[in-house]
Amino acid sequence: MAKIVKKGVKGAAANFITRQQALNKLQISLADFRRLCILKGIYPREPKNKKKANKGSTAPATFYYVKDIKYLLHEPLLIKFREYKAFAKKLNKVLHKGEYSAAKSLEENNKPVYTLDHIVKERYPSFVDALRDLDDALSMLYLFSMMPADNKIKANAVAECQKLIAEFQGYVMKSKSLRRVFFSIKGIYYQAEIKGQTITWVVPYQFSQDIPTDVDFRVMLTFLEFYRTLVGFVNFRLYNEINLTYPPKLDETGGFHLDEAMPSSTAKMDEDEDTNEAIDEFKSTSNAQEDDDNTVTLAKIQAASNATSDLQNLFKNQKFYLSRETPRYALEFMITSCGGQVSWDASVGVNPPFPESDETINYQITDRPSVSNRVLGRTYVQPQWVADCINARKIVKPSLYAPGSTLPPHLSPFVESKEGDYVPTAGLDSEDEEEVVESTTTEDKPKTKKRTAAEIEEEEVKEMSTVMMTNKQRKLYTKMQYGIKQKADEVAKLEKKKKALKSKK
Repeated sequence: MAKIVKKGVKGAAANFITRQQALNKLQISLADFRRLCILKGIYPREPKNKKKANKGSTAPATFYYVKDIKYLLHEPLLIKFREYKAFAKKLNKVLHKGEYSAAKSLEENNKPVYTLDHIVKERYPSFVDALRDLDDALSMLYLFSMMPADNKIKANAVAECQKLIAEFQGYVMKSKSLRRVFFSIKGIYYQAEIKGQTITWVVPYQFSQDIPTDVDFRVMLTFLEFYRTLVGFVNFRLYNEINLTYPPKLDETGGFHLDEAMPSSTAKMDEDEDTNEAIDEFKSTSNAQEDDDNTVTLAKIQAASNATSDLQNLFKNQKFYLSRETPRYALEFMITSCGGQVSWDASVGVNPPFPESDETINYQITDRPSVSNRVLGRTYVQPQWVADCINARKIVKPSLYAPGSTLPPHLSPFVESKEGDYVPTAGLDSEDEEEVVESTTTEDKPKTKKRTAAEIEEEEVKEMSTVMMTNKQRKLYTKMQYGIKQKADEVAKLEKKKKALKSKK
């Protein structure tokens, strides 16, 4: 006779543990348990059969893996949490007695201090893993850098967030890693490419922030505590890899503009990159007719690298002046990341590199309905022009972005248009290309041409394939064709509307 297995020894009942059982096992409070799980990256799990996992009970419960809770038993932070609990009891006891000097000395000398360095090393074994998880960390740091300090959000946390994001933006500007920009209602979305990893984050607009009352800031501050340590590690590694001193010197405004007095090794690195780019240009010796698959792949790689280098030098040898009503930090970050030189009004920040009266300024970015006292030879554009240039990876037509004019549609670079989708392209073409398009549209009118034999044969093959389909396949095919036709009709309607608007102008 086989051995009788006891209930709850094998299967889901042995693999899962409820939250209350985990609290009893770890002997900590619910707040400390939540904090520990956030820092260690442990999340609740959903078993396939809750009744079996809860040993026959149908009561609602939150489940965790048993191995995760056993992993927490050996965490050094548990000891620190218990030490802090004992310290808080002692401090309360001294304060109730009115011994404030003793309480001050107790807080200065006996307060437990812990670090999260070992957790960062555990959760991210390699540097690339840390870069992959940097999106949420940067968005959280930017959010708290805009927050006002109060009894919930400490001033030193806000100051550290501002310092860390300034360091990260300084690296992106120096390495020219910015790839995409999008102005949305929530904020400004940026995407950078660092060591082959795409990092996307959102930056709130610089308005006064109201702290909501229905948000649990204890959970958010726990995430922030971990993200501050993580971004500090990442910044240190990034700066060391390009031979920059860390931490860098920030300017007097304490904002995102880094001091230009950086080590001269960066200039040498830029020269080396230019020479390497010149060396890396592959010259094909074979004829165009004899191209095989390898040369096509090589051409694609070369085209991608050339597009990236063009974006990095998009605003090279160009001078920009920012009017005081424009977002200085965002525009400075975008223009500097593409090789341009930026200056601003003295009321916005200290030590502008060059004044507004400088005759060598190429572009002035303004956000006013009209500009008086214009300077000859200087192009005046609105801030959206900079983002559209970066997304298009070329200098788009500046006349469409003149002050006071209706701006062209600001398309999201994160949405890839499929075949048959309507894409408004106004403003994304340069002046020469637009003139060519207009001339071709006026000259070349659509002509009705006879179908070729290949087209007729293709239609016959389609008809034959539909005849050979089963009823179920034919119904599915007709539904697909109906959806495609509906989409095409919608695109044609939008195109017709666009032509009517152009004819009115």
